Amino acid sequence: MAWDTGSNLNRLFRRSRWQLTGWYTGVMAVVLAISALGMYEAIAHAHRVAADRELKSVAEAVHDNLEKSLTANSQIESGSSDLLPNLCLTGDPCLAPFEHSQNHYHPDDLYSGNYYIRVLGTNGQLVASAGDYPQGLSSTDTAALWKTLHDASGRPYRQVVLPLYALDDQQLVGRVVVGRSLNDFAAYLATVRWNMALGLPLALALIAAAGWWLAGVALEPVQMSYRNIQQFTADAAHELRTPLAAIQATTESVIRLPDISDAEARDTLQVITRQNHRLTRLVSDLLLLSRLDIQTTAPGFSCCLQNILNDIEEEMAALSMAKDIDLVLDQPATPPLMVIGHEEQLYRLVLNVVSNALQHTPTNGKVTTHLRAVDKHALITVEDTGVGIHPNDQPRIFDRFYRIEKDRSRQSGGAGLGLSIALAIAQTHGGSIHVKSAVSKGSTFTIKLPLASAGMPLSQLRPSQQHRVNRHNHRRKARQ
Repeated sequence: MAWDTGSNLNRLFRRSRWQLTGWYTGVMAVVLAISALGMYEAIAHAHRVAADRELKSVAEAVHDNLEKSLTANSQIESGSSDLLPNLCLTGDPCLAPFEHSQNHYHPDDLYSGNYYIRVLGTNGQLVASAGDYPQGLSSTDTAALWKTLHDASGRPYRQVVLPLYALDDQQLVGRVVVGRSLNDFAAYLATVRWNMALGLPLALALIAAAGWWLAGVALEPVQMSYRNIQQFTADAAHELRTPLAAIQATTESVIRLPDISDAEARDTLQVITRQNHRLTRLVSDLLLLSRLDIQTTAPGFSCCLQNILNDIEEEMAALSMAKDIDLVLDQPATPPLMVIGHEEQLYRLVLNVVSNALQHTPTNGKVTTHLRAVDKHALITVEDTGVGIHPNDQPRIFDRFYRIEKDRSRQSGGAGLGLSIALAIAQTHGGSIHVKSAVSKGSTFTIKLPLASAGMPLSQLRPSQQHRVNRHNHRRKARQ
């Protein structure tokens, strides 16, 4: 969509587009941030649970072995090395790191390794140890079952403390502390944070680009509607200003005259009356269009299309005779074709199309109106042998205030609203209107309306409708 920054209207919509993009990007940024935080917490929680589960399994295996060998005076019996290899008793020069024996739990996932074991007596003295115990842990409290600690370098550790009881009398003989480093876990979460920190701006950039495009798509019909409203307002103001200016000029010219005769006064009043009539008709058309824009469906009254077309033929007979145009009505006498809607609006719909055909058909021409029922729809076709419509003008002839020959339309009193009103009425009644035309060969307007009943017998009509059908049929037979 092209945006012209030199226009106030386009600047307004461009600013609105930026605002919509900003709001969309901001909202999505909050949503993504909350989603990323939730995902990060879910990943961290899953890894914490897995690490604690593995640490508990290792600690329980070590605990079961130590309970068999730890005596009441907090001494480990000989031969315990077979059950727990690499366990270094206090005072012995043991520096080998802790390794799992074949009799104990051996993890195979991410958290294997980096363990340390400390066996404490009842008074807290160190009895034995295994693994590389970190220096400078932030706490040596063994009262808590689970604890997260940090060494002097700030590296995190997770440890669990399990009590040791004598097998015979269940007396407390010591505690075993099993811990492990969480460096691999912290490194993994750091990688996740970096990925989120780098991915979030990239995602926001893509969202901003998508938001800019979506805002343009969303504002395009609004911009078109706003321009149509502006054009409609300008055209309506122009059409209203013309008769008002004529009235003002006429009255001012009369006021300047020192004396005025009765004939001049009568001519002045005729001009004012004519312009006032033009204003009244224009205002009525605009009000009708406004009501049709609001009205979504037509009122539920049955209307006989034969009656409507017969009335239009009678009304247009004088105009067709004055212009020496052959006006022909081709419709079935029975059965009556009924349409649910507003009879006055349907009358105005067909009248505008027929009147338009008569205005653009030269002398000795022909205008024919056909009425047929096809597939539960009534087709009203108005054909003329007029000047035709250029292909470039055909898409716009239903636009409001659009006139192909502006000067000629002004002379005939038209404001370019007739076909617009016809289209609005057809759409309100669930129908449509289309045109086919060729220059110098005439035009064909086709009105399509849904039928309420295509085969209703004449006896089922209201008495007034029956009378109108019979009256028109008698008149047609008399003319034939």
